[in-house]
Amino acid sequence: MSRADRCLKVLYQLQEEGQEITTGSVAARLGVQPSSVTEMFQRLAHKGLVRYRAYRGVELTPKGWKRAAEIVRHHRLLELYLYRHLSYPLERVHGEAERLQSAISEEFEERIARLLGDPEYDPHGDPIPRRDGSIPPMVVVPLRSLQLGQEAIIRRVRDTDALVLSKLVRLGVIPWQRCRLCGRKGKGRAYLLALAGEVIYLPETVARAVFVEPL
Repeated sequence: MSRADRCLKVLYQLQEEGQEITTGSVAARLGVQPSSVTEMFQRLAHKGLVRYRAYRGVELTPKGWKRAAEIVRHHRLLELYLYRHLSYPLERVHGEAERLQSAISEEFEERIARLLGDPEYDPHGDPIPRRDGSIPPMVVVPLRSLQLGQEAIIRRVRDTDALVLSKLVRLGVIPWQRCRLCGRKGKGRAYLLALAGEVIYLPETVARAVFVEPL
């Protein structure tokens, strides 16, 4: 994948997550120096893919959003294909899809989409952009927003931190599982979650990667 496409994908993800988009946040995701990101913003702006003004932030243009959504669509369709048809573990599909996403053609993408039944969500629960760039609806809240005793369906687990995701998988905290918040410890720095007949302990650093649909 080109550096420009990687940058567009990160901008898309940060916007999707509701995170502040800064030179520093993009540099951290890409693993490069902020000066390299500034140069990339300028190049993308020249191509009409972002709106950028020094010290005033950056945002995707409609053209940039469409391109970024296409990249994300490739990635998330591949993740679901690897998970559902090749039995890849949930914590490994992201890395494998990252290596494959720039190598597949539009025809290959469409064949995967048809095989999977035109899915709306990947195995982590992330929405898969549609062909026109629109996003399937998703009404989720952070796990920490549940009230004590409240039940919910786990709908989404972030895959940006491989170690956190691996821990969630080991604990069985994966999309489509039913759960109940049954306690908090250490002034909200950890959570007790009833899941599949057990009560599990989730530190805040892990719990903040989990999003649910309250019941």
